[in-house]
Amino acid sequence: MAKYYFSRIEGKSGRYWVTIALLAGLALGWVVASLIRFTQGFYLSGLSTSVTWGGAKVLFVLFVGLSAGSLMISGLAVIFKQKEYKVLGRVAAFNSVLFMVGALSILISDWGRFDRLFLPFYMINPRSMLSLNAFIYSTYLTVGVLYLWAQFKESERWSNVMGTVAVITAVFVHSGTGFIFGIINGRDMYFSSITPLAFVIAALSSGTALAMLILYFTFKYTKREVDMRFFLQLSKIMLGLIIFVFYLVTIEHLTHLYDPEFQAGEKFIMFQNPFFMFVFWIQLYGIGLIIPIFILFNPSTRNKLGWILGASAMHVFGVLGERMLFILPGQVLAQPILPGYTLTSGFQDGVNITYIPHLIEWFQFIGIFGFLALVYMLALKILPLMPTEGVFIKPVHEEVVADEPEAESIGPAEPVAEGA
Repeated sequence: MAKYYFSRIEGKSGRYWVTIALLAGLALGWVVASLIRFTQGFYLSGLSTSVTWGGAKVLFVLFVGLSAGSLMISGLAVIFKQKEYKVLGRVAAFNSVLFMVGALSILISDWGRFDRLFLPFYMINPRSMLSLNAFIYSTYLTVGVLYLWAQFKESERWSNVMGTVAVITAVFVHSGTGFIFGIINGRDMYFSSITPLAFVIAALSSGTALAMLILYFTFKYTKREVDMRFFLQLSKIMLGLIIFVFYLVTIEHLTHLYDPEFQAGEKFIMFQNPFFMFVFWIQLYGIGLIIPIFILFNPSTRNKLGWILGASAMHVFGVLGERMLFILPGQVLAQPILPGYTLTSGFQDGVNITYIPHLIEWFQFIGIFGFLALVYMLALKILPLMPTEGVFIKPVHEEVVADEPEAESIGPAEPVAEGA
């Protein structure tokens, strides 16, 4: 098999440095907003004694999922022996580490006391998933860095070993994140035995979708050629995962509707609360699941790159809605503390809560995306992440499919070793 060559981008253009400056400004806004919340208190946010997990936790579980999905693309060459995907291995593995760093960063910056960063490591509670996940996440990060190092060293043996370990660890990471919510039996809308599995599958589907978007625009704006067949094959994987997500989400909500104990919560998000109705019917099912499935099934759209990328963006948006439905309604909906009685309390007990992120939280939400994009742009200049040419090397046993273009590529006619 031919050897892939990787290189850094030059990063000398004015457009590159203007982008770096803008992203640095957004990242600085995240840091400043987090410090203000830390010093002034949580009253500046939209959180309350009832809603303690807000938008930052939504982004946390989203980033953890995107990390797992990126790692799956990098692991295709290792786990499934699809060597042609080695060309995407480095940048996908780096994005996996980057998204996990982003997940932990937004989590820590949302704490009231992020000076207690190391507390979970010496105050261990084996019965708490929050305590155990401190070790799971740190292990995952370590394995991801070692896997990326093995690829830089071009060690086939260690790349295979660490890639396999990383993919297995990724499954445990998102399963652990799902368990955080799925085992909370004190709140009906959280408790579910299939939540860990749903988290893993939605992580893989959304991670694959976002990875395709990142890879496409990275190849395009660094003026490097990439074969369209990468996206055609990844879209087929994504389609299967989206269908699986559709199935899991549907049976979970139908099961809750069947059980009288859970019906109040399901009716609340499906038919009563306008915001969650939009998230459930439009953002999740309409934009995130049904339309992408139609696009990737339809013969007139499934082989066209623009439609594939559009379906990918819509699915990521839909999974963001799914994460919101996992975290927010269970805190917003009033809990039946004394069933059959009307409860009066000065602590918002027994009433539905309204959660609206305040301005300082929006600075954090937007700033964390700026921080991740900034690190990614700088890494492209510092590390040899990108292949000089994204050529799809067809396996010996592969036959040419009639309805797929064999050699269509994205980028200039001649590959450019250094871009941007």
